[in-house]
Amino acid sequence: MATIFVLALAGAACARAQAMPYARTYPRAKPEVDQALKEMGAYAGQKLPTVEGFVAQTAKPLTHYERAFYQLAIELFPGTGARGGTLVQVSAKITAWYADSDPARSGYEVLVSNGRLEFDLLDRLAEKLGTAPPGGTARGSLAEGSGIAAPKAKLDLSGVPGLSQLAVNGGASGPLPSDDLKAMRAKREEDEKQEHDLTGMLEGLEEVQKNQARPLNLVAVKKSGTPVTARPAEGARVLFMASAGDEFEFLDADGAWLHVGVSGVSRGYVKRGSVELTEFIEARLKAQQDAEGAAAKQAPFQIEREEISQFPGDWENLKGKKVKIYTVQPVSEVPAETDARAKRAFATTLFKNFAPPDGGAVEGVVVIYDSADGGIIGATMASVSEMADGTLAKEDFWRQCYLDPPEAFDPAAKRQN
Repeated sequence: MATIFVLALAGAACARAQAMPYARTYPRAKPEVDQALKEMGAYAGQKLPTVEGFVAQTAKPLTHYERAFYQLAIELFPGTGARGGTLVQVSAKITAWYADSDPARSGYEVLVSNGRLEFDLLDRLAEKLGTAPPGGTARGSLAEGSGIAAPKAKLDLSGVPGLSQLAVNGGASGPLPSDDLKAMRAKREEDEKQEHDLTGMLEGLEEVQKNQARPLNLVAVKKSGTPVTARPAEGARVLFMASAGDEFEFLDADGAWLHVGVSGVSRGYVKRGSVELTEFIEARLKAQQDAEGAAAKQAPFQIEREEISQFPGDWENLKGKKVKIYTVQPVSEVPAETDARAKRAFATTLFKNFAPPDGGAVEGVVVIYDSADGGIIGATMASVSEMADGTLAKEDFWRQCYLDPPEAFDPAAKRQN
């Protein structure tokens, strides 16, 4: 239903932007008039140096229009009445580029002619055919500076197929009374206001439709050449370069990085500042940030020391190799807050946020719990990377880790003893 209403409004706006036809009868045969128009180049489009003085009043400033162009639509009909001759009907279609301060709102627009171009052609055609303008009207004088189409009289063309009440420059009836002219001007202003209102409604509905059609959990890339990486770290392997407008499913946030779905089961990371976020995602990120902040204040452990050293154990996977070592201490005196599950959760956070130093100087990460019931957790860089980018499930990750003693980190193992 919303789509039908949008199309209806668009049709109404377009209908009001159509040019007003002007007509005049010449005492010449149709072939002679047609040949004169061709010699004048009337059927060819022309550039306009400016739209000012050629178009009716618009809701937008005329100084913002550029690259103006017009095309005359000309039709010839047999003249009516005793004089016969040929009736020439002409209307001008004017297009110009509107340069808005917001590039997204810039574009070519169709403008309504104020009649100057039409009157000018009709006068020049009279000179070409050697006939004086009706009523001795000076060339182009009626439309000059008026801001509206202001014909003198109307001609009853009900007997001519396809024509009715066309505006005519001049006629036996003489100029329009001032009251009629005021009424025409008021009607034109009313139409233009209604057109402006319809355009605003149309743009609003299109925006609503766009927002409704777009899923709330998508992020859109701002610039072409944005890297999508395998891990949430500077210098991580680049999976591919995304183009402006590419959209990805938002999965999770990891500091300054967003975890996104690329295609199917494929995953990747993009910098938060490189994508546009919906209000839905912004709200999720704020809630997550608030939760992480609250958790950080209540973390059961804190890092006491960080160093790069040789692995302190006999585990074959890291024996004799350089590793990053975190030494942590409990800050909570509640046993349930520093048990095996809490230790694994804290270690998981350290593993996921670990960014290897330049040159790949370490081959693993180790967390040492400095307490009476502490222990050591060790993992290779390969396992840490796969767990961080989501390609290795946490259950499988823990099976690949070094746990000493196992019961310090595995509640099931502790119950068996």
